[in-house]
Amino acid sequence: MQVSLGDAQGGPIAEHGRFHPCPSDPACPCCAGTRPGPDWSFVDAAYCISLADRPDRMIRAAREFHRVGLCRTILFYRPDRHPTRVIEGIWESHRTVARHAQARGARTVLIFEDDVAFARWVGPRTVAAVARTFERLPPDWTIFFLGHWPLKALFVRPNLLRTSSACAHAYIASPRLLAWLAENPFSKEARDRERIAGGGIDASYARLPQAFAFFPMLATQAARGSDHMAEKKRTKRITKLKHLVTRTDFGEFLLARMMRPNELVIATAALVALGGDRLRRGLERIAGARTRPST
Repeated sequence: MQVSLGDAQGGPIAEHGRFHPCPSDPACPCCAGTRPGPDWSFVDAAYCISLADRPDRMIRAAREFHRVGLCRTILFYRPDRHPTRVIEGIWESHRTVARHAQARGARTVLIFEDDVAFARWVGPRTVAAVARTFERLPPDWTIFFLGHWPLKALFVRPNLLRTSSACAHAYIASPRLLAWLAENPFSKEARDRERIAGGGIDASYARLPQAFAFFPMLATQAARGSDHMAEKKRTKRITKLKHLVTRTDFGEFLLARMMRPNELVIATAALVALGGDRLRRGLERIAGARTRPST
């Protein structure tokens, strides 16, 4: 699928200098209006973060959005590369998107990073299932992951996990999360974070209350030469065994390829815990009935 660098009418793509619509594709049925595609209207807005100096990643992400029907909805945010610290640049990019969405009056916002890779089976029926699940989230939900690296999780319903998760490549932000992002500039020290997830924004997301995820996840990360990993390889030495994963190309490959298997492992553990909890409560009810005095 070839992607042109123009808008749906063939004109230049620009909004406020750094925000622009998804590049159009003449072969895309959604762009051509010949097929509506999946209905993502249950969210108010959608964004994808992609560095201004990485048009290759932006074009690859655009192909993903054409494939799942987000091409006429998504806004690309194209920031400059942070001059000294990649994780700070990533944090501030998510924060800028949150503030932009708030200014437009959006309350629920899809946010992607440009390494997002949707599963082949994502289509109208899957997106409709996501919409139904989304509408049944508790009123105080904070974040709803469509792709993630679960650290621990519990099943709420067959397709809904309550989770503590790393990765920020595909999620829906609530009004609470938008406000939190807008009010909190990057600070590695003055914030709560899950240290096993590192020092980036996803390490803080892993500590968010009322975090949920759709099961099975719609999107993983593609191994596309992460700028974050490139900075680690350039500036940090390998001094511990874990650095073979966290500071090498192998770590990026592992993250991309093992995201879904990890989800299955965590989901299996959640099912075992759910079964054990139900068994315990059943036994307690039986024990209570046996000890209850007869009348």
